[in-house]
Amino acid sequence: MEFKEIIYKEKAPVAIITLNRPEKRNVFSIEMIESMIQALHCALENDDIKAVVITGAGSAFCAGGDIQEMIRAELRSWGLKKYLWEHLQKIPMLMADMDKLLVAAVNGPAAGGGFDLALACDVRTASSSAMFISSYVRLGLAPGFGGCFFLPRIIGLGQALEILLSGREVPAEEALRLGLVNQLFPEETLIDDTMSWVLKIVQWPMPALKVIKRGTYQGLTSDLKTHLDYLSSQDALLSLTEEHLNILDRLQKK
Repeated sequence: MEFKEIIYKEKAPVAIITLNRPEKRNVFSIEMIESMIQALHCALENDDIKAVVITGAGSAFCAGGDIQEMIRAELRSWGLKKYLWEHLQKIPMLMADMDKLLVAAVNGPAAGGGFDLALACDVRTASSSAMFISSYVRLGLAPGFGGCFFLPRIIGLGQALEILLSGREVPAEEALRLGLVNQLFPEETLIDDTMSWVLKIVQWPMPALKVIKRGTYQGLTSDLKTHLDYLSSQDALLSLTEEHLNILDRLQKK
């Protein structure tokens, strides 16, 4: 399959999506958005893939939407809503339905929609040159990619509001301290170190990884009784999986 303005590679059990408009700091275009959706579907449909790493080519992760493209298209009022719903917002909606681990490897500035893309991932790594900016307010707009939804769930309401309303830059070290970033790696080894870190996580049986991810997100919105009922039902099913039975067999032989 041919992808435009991204690079998609599979190195089981991990797939890597690289936003590839380095000359424009990897800003979103419609072609890039559609290619990202196709790449995510490729990873989703491949049972050998347990995790997807998203990063950027060049010195930036993603600088958000292509403002010049939006100006040329005269995106205003319902035209902007249509653009967001039919293109950009399909990405976080698809990502939210994926049971595979989604990782943002933030190699440079992540601004606007690029910031939101990183937030839509389950976990984030970053290099020392990473910078997080919710730049919508600087343009007189609001986060249309999910920033207001994801950020308070990651770092708490008060911290999220300050970052969203101020539009200020959040450097990598502060992002790590806030819990916005899980791991900070050297710039020159970001992808290799991220891959090693991810492989340690996804070494475990995929059925269990899926349930733990789903259960963790479900626990954010459900009451305790509903949450425990979900997990007990899932554990009953997991106890019958080949992966679990093989582990028990190995333990018995020790």
